[in-house]
Amino acid sequence: MGASQSSHSTPAATVSENPSDATSSRRRPHLHEEHLLNSKVLNTPIYGVSDHDNDNDAPPDKNQAPIPTGHEYDLMDQIAADLPSVMDDESKQQVEEYIRACNNGKGPMVACFSTAEYLSLFLRKHADAAELYHNTCFRPRDDKSPNGVEVDGTMAYGPSCFNLAQMRMTGKGRTKFSRREGYELFDRACRGGHGGACYMQAKMLMSYPGSLGKDIPYDVPKAAELLKYVCEEKEDSISCFTLATMLLRGDRVNADADNVTPEEARGEKELIKRSHEANREKLVNDKRTSLPRDPLFAQQLLQLGCSRGHAPSCYNLAVMYTQGDDGVEKDEERAKEYQKKTEELVKRFGGFGMGGM
Repeated sequence: MGASQSSHSTPAATVSENPSDATSSRRRPHLHEEHLLNSKVLNTPIYGVSDHDNDNDAPPDKNQAPIPTGHEYDLMDQIAADLPSVMDDESKQQVEEYIRACNNGKGPMVACFSTAEYLSLFLRKHADAAELYHNTCFRPRDDKSPNGVEVDGTMAYGPSCFNLAQMRMTGKGRTKFSRREGYELFDRACRGGHGGACYMQAKMLMSYPGSLGKDIPYDVPKAAELLKYVCEEKEDSISCFTLATMLLRGDRVNADADNVTPEEARGEKELIKRSHEANREKLVNDKRTSLPRDPLFAQQLLQLGCSRGHAPSCYNLAVMYTQGDDGVEKDEERAKEYQKKTEELVKRFGGFGMGGM
């Protein structure tokens, strides 16, 4: 479903004796396993895709986000170092078991993945974790780990590829920063069946052309295919909602607009300009492309999202049945039904939109 990643492997990760040694790529000396367990935790998952590969020849652009410096997680790591240990005896025993099972990168993928998460989230040794993520994202074809999936002639464990992709996107803990590699790793994880990676790859493909660097393709139709796959096969309501929104927007409003009526989208009415919101009109120099409108398919996607407890999907269905659209007749009863469901979800989850995540 996209770009492929080199299939060579790196040496298995070991644990650095010096917690500040986060940039060295050489093999690190072992610590006794019990030392690994004298740890603290600060869970800081990374999901952003707004940064760009550094291109010193590129002129400043308002659509370009800042380049990570490598120091963004320093404060988090310092706070984690000052926290008391929060691991009980039972958890320590579990950690000991998967560290032993990993066997310095030679054991099953799942055990090494768990060790890598422990290294990054508890010990804040991100470089060591990155090595193990790479180890379990790229294994030889004859690797017998039960959770491996063959991708491009080598075995991959999707969650490892996904976590390494996130690290490449931000350079977390002063590890390597490369959006090109991040994209390729998301692609590899996606083809290995990881829905979250497919979603992130789709978001990158939809980013403003060139905003993530010259090596990241801009391909809205492919992004739509990925979102459809994650919505239908992985039952992700956010992907359903995102694709439905794209199919309702049309090409007259900009991609940042959060509302448009069917008449506005079809060009039958001028875009209303409200004092409290930014101009919704798509500018002449906007390089982004739009999908052809398909309200009927959007309705089906929103129904999937709503059925999984996603309040914005239910809300948009209420609006669709109130206004009507191409292929979707006005239906006051159904509009009330989805309005009621929206209110129930908001009340249950204390906000608008997180119930289906």
